[in-house]
Amino acid sequence: MSKSHFPIDLGLLTAIRQLIPPGSTIVELGSGNGTNLLTKQYNVYSVEDDAKWIGYCKETNYIHAPLVETDYKNQKIRWYDSEVITRNLPDDYDLILVDGPAGKHGRYGLLENLNIFKTDVPIVIDDTLRDHEAEIARQIAYMLNRPLYMFWNFSIISPDILTQSQIAKIQQVSLEVQNKESDKYLLTYFHTSERLANPNLEYYDSVIELEKKQKLELGTLKASKRKLDLIQKSFSLRIGRILTLPIRALSKIRRN
Repeated sequence: MSKSHFPIDLGLLTAIRQLIPPGSTIVELGSGNGTNLLTKQYNVYSVEDDAKWIGYCKETNYIHAPLVETDYKNQKIRWYDSEVITRNLPDDYDLILVDGPAGKHGRYGLLENLNIFKTDVPIVIDDTLRDHEAEIARQIAYMLNRPLYMFWNFSIISPDILTQSQIAKIQQVSLEVQNKESDKYLLTYFHTSERLANPNLEYYDSVIELEKKQKLELGTLKASKRKLDLIQKSFSLRIGRILTLPIRALSKIRRN
């Protein structure tokens, strides 16, 4: 069973790893082959409308939410049963991954039901190389007043500004995935398969290494400061004991 060209590729996985640590909880809209990859590192709740996929991944927590009619811009569309989702969402989670319902049903229902989810967590939207998903990502970024980080086939809406190193790591792996795609597939979404610039993966390596170096230097400075603080405190304590020795001695004589 396969739902899409690449259910969850290494670029998207790299993005998730940069946004949340292993052991975190993900709410996933739309489950599939990629769910097995997520559950190796994360606690996952998978919202799924297709009963055939329920139980496909033994390690996830399925929320079976069949599609129901809902309104979007005065039109009837089909989206997950929001009442089922609300009843079964975990109390706390760290990231939302939007990869469903299937493209033929559309995902605009999320815009009408965003209020049932936490909005103080990163939201990753897959397949934003398609106009439909790209529009949803843009609308959510607008609604939440947050920047939109768009990579070639997915987007991130994060409550925190991403660092240069985070962006470099995600873009580097995303480009590696893109470079393996066939021209036929790319031409499905882009007007040409040719690029004006070559993917400079070495540049992203340099950005990552620079941040590592800066973190190491900062760690060294903090360690030096802690040592200096300890020395100063120790010196101040000794001086204080010397200066207060007569007073402490006199106080002891009076007590005797």
